[in-house]
Amino acid sequence: MSDIILKGGKDGFSVIFDEKANYDEAFKELKELIMQQNVKSTSENDDIINFTIKTGRRLFTDEQKESIETFFDKYPELELKDIESDVESKVDVQKLLDKNKTTVESGIVRSGQQLKYQGDLIFLGTLHRDAQICATGSIYILGEVDGIVHAGYPDNTNAVIFGNLKNVDQLRIADVIEIVTDDNRINFENGKFAFVDDLHAISIDDLKNYKNRINDLRKRTG
Repeated sequence: MSDIILKGGKDGFSVIFDEKANYDEAFKELKELIMQQNVKSTSENDDIINFTIKTGRRLFTDEQKESIETFFDKYPELELKDIESDVESKVDVQKLLDKNKTTVESGIVRSGQQLKYQGDLIFLGTLHRDAQICATGSIYILGEVDGIVHAGYPDNTNAVIFGNLKNVDQLRIADVIEIVTDDNRINFENGKFAFVDDLHAISIDDLKNYKNRINDLRKRTG
């Protein structure tokens, strides 16, 4: 029984690996199959032959992926579009969990301290001046803050900061910084939220407008 199935389509060829096959034997069969059949492009307007490797419920190691990529790199008329699996690695799953994680913090962050969190943060504690809380997602302020609040670290411009922010030193979302002074402090009262607008600056709006604002921004940013 073959360890490899080759299927042609309008976008190129799919190479389906038997999930239980020995990798070395299956890879050898793949190389022989491609060379022996002298496969041709399935597109009338393209001389490049596209391949997608499908591994089913099996994950290739980095070394195995590299060996496949190296093979295709030897032939300029062959292009490896992707190596697809129906399952995720533990690392990818952990990243997804971290991204969607919500932490509740009720402690005191003292001057000079910097606390970092994965995902969203609900802050119920006290943030002293010159202290910083930093999250990869959005931050919901329900406590007392006098320091630096940084959402979307390091580059998540879709993050938002909610809550009573009039006493903060600085607001940061991704790489955008807004310094709060006596002149603009009134804009950061309770019932507001801060976000990165389409000019890549931090804007403030009423919470009642949150849904419409965010939907508009996502449409513009794609």
